[in-house]
Amino acid sequence: MEQLLLNNRQKLQAAIPLINSYNDRFDDLNHWWGKISLIGKINSHNVSDSILEEMLSTKEKFSELQGRLIQNLMKEHLLKRLADDHNKSQVAIDILIRNLFERTADVGFLATDDDIRAFLLNTDSQSEDIKNIRYRLEEYVKKYSVYDEILLLDTQGRVKANLDSDSPIEFSEDPLISKTLSSKDDYTETFRYSDLQPHKRNALIYSCVIKESNEKDAKALGVLCLCFKFDDEMQSIFRNLQSERAASSIMIVSENREVMATSHSQKFKMGEKIPKCGSPDLVTIKHNSFISTTSATKGYQGFKGLSWQGVAMTPLTNAFKHSNDTVQLQTDSCQLLNSQLFSDELKQIFKTSMLINDDLSLVVLNGIIAAARNNAVEFMPVLSEIKSTGESIALIFSNSIDNLQSTVISARLGDVRFCASLAVDIMDRNLYERANDCRWWALTTAFRQHLQLPTVTPDAQQEISDILRYINDLYTVYTNLYVYDKNGIIIAVSNKEQASVVGDKVDAQSGAIDALSCTDTQEYSVSRFVPSSQYDNKHTYIYNASITSLNQNNVVGGIGIVFDSTPQFCEMLNDSLPKDESGHTLMGCFGMFCQRDGMIISSTEGCPQQVGEVIEIEPSLLGLANGEKDSRIINYKGKKYAIGVAASKGYREYKTTGDYQNDVVAFIMMPS
Repeated sequence: MEQLLLNNRQKLQAAIPLINSYNDRFDDLNHWWGKISLIGKINSHNVSDSILEEMLSTKEKFSELQGRLIQNLMKEHLLKRLADDHNKSQVAIDILIRNLFERTADVGFLATDDDIRAFLLNTDSQSEDIKNIRYRLEEYVKKYSVYDEILLLDTQGRVKANLDSDSPIEFSEDPLISKTLSSKDDYTETFRYSDLQPHKRNALIYSCVIKESNEKDAKALGVLCLCFKFDDEMQSIFRNLQSERAASSIMIVSENREVMATSHSQKFKMGEKIPKCGSPDLVTIKHNSFISTTSATKGYQGFKGLSWQGVAMTPLTNAFKHSNDTVQLQTDSCQLLNSQLFSDELKQIFKTSMLINDDLSLVVLNGIIAAARNNAVEFMPVLSEIKSTGESIALIFSNSIDNLQSTVISARLGDVRFCASLAVDIMDRNLYERANDCRWWALTTAFRQHLQLPTVTPDAQQEISDILRYINDLYTVYTNLYVYDKNGIIIAVSNKEQASVVGDKVDAQSGAIDALSCTDTQEYSVSRFVPSSQYDNKHTYIYNASITSLNQNNVVGGIGIVFDSTPQFCEMLNDSLPKDESGHTLMGCFGMFCQRDGMIISSTEGCPQQVGEVIEIEPSLLGLANGEKDSRIINYKGKKYAIGVAASKGYREYKTTGDYQNDVVAFIMMPS
């Protein structure tokens, strides 16, 4: 940022109306002070020159401090702008990467689906076979609605089945097929035009080889392609980040700076290349100046995708349009001098302005005494004007410092509010995947076949356990997966350390009882956030779905998946805490997830309250409407904090269609 200021001081200053206003007022008053001083020097022969010199010295002190003040005003307004843009560009790319990471697990797991394998092994598939496999794929996208197409191809590129009836593809020449078949990676990620989705300019496709078995050297049967709703997802992300009327354009750009997605397509076109530059930087595009911020993804679980970046572009003409729209606060000198939100430089400017004004008062008083002693009545108007001018300058200082305080506090409140919104969005998106997982795994054919029989044999139990273990090895956000019969008796687990629960009845608080009454494959149940024996008697959520017979007429059992809530929730919060330029969490910041009743679901290091306790906070903050966010300065546990609050609103179908209701409120605290 310092380099941006150094290289573009004049342009930036000209773009901030408030600073120009202060500058103009300072210039006018300084010019008048100079004139008055000159008049005093010419006409006041009976007054010591030292009085006039002290007045001029005071004027020089004010002038030097004015420069520092203007510089800090520029710096803080720029910091506020850059913080907002950086937050949005960083979140845009990181939220996307988190989402795409889930897709890499999806394609690898679905490629091992026994029904898909059987379909491709059958070289003489009839229309009924195609109908059945399409039904299974339709069930998949009902759960994982982030996909708009699934294709099954043989090793020659022939399309054996797909979902999109408007795109009846029979054969593909896309090189991703041969690339996938020859790849040693778990998946192949492709973003460009593809004849697999010919109606799209670019398609984001996750592909994986389908083999006869899970053995490393098993024969390849074909290729599975999952087509992600990229444009749909990006518009959802952009809507969450800002309104359509926002000045900034948020984009996802490729490694060579080609626009992959944009919040304002009328300003930046898809496929357009934007110039490479520093971050932050001032760039010129089509004769217009933009403040540019670029954010590389931090990655998720080691996954960084296709080397894309998040970019924010804000027209310089609009960047500080609302620079004086800051929070209205009752601030005083004590608040400024004691607050951790303000830099030492700001505090010093405030102290110095007070001292200079005190010095001026003394100089004027000495002048009045000297004029009276020397009968220099002609000098009194000069003193009066100097005093008035000094008071006017002091008032500008006071107003501008008040503005600085409001700007700094407003920026920090904006930061914590944004961070809280990010935290709860990450949670909703993560738990959306958990609701999908339990419903899809409940449709595993082997589970349904075994459970619909009068008795589940030991061999069947072993097979179910093996499948559960295989799934759990791929999806490490769970500590255990278990299957229970229609009577609620656990018959198999993924975690060998939990094997002792086999034969036990499911916990009444696990959500299993509700699941056993669900006949619709779209339905699921979730436990309350309570201690569970399945989770070492710690608090967690257990997601459940019913397992139905193959004809889907009746419930034959269910599956429970135990979410590893302690590290997962804590990681979500830690990822959302305010960071410095090096990416380190700001000192003293912490976060919490809470239920509507105030019970803490998760808290980060440094939080004075623990999971299971009730947060000690203003009750109205727990009553925000879904999707609403707020920020303010509060006292919490004897200390003052800038607090950001956001209430969950769900993601896609999750918590938005009446499927499940469990509001969560995120709190982000920053010492003030």
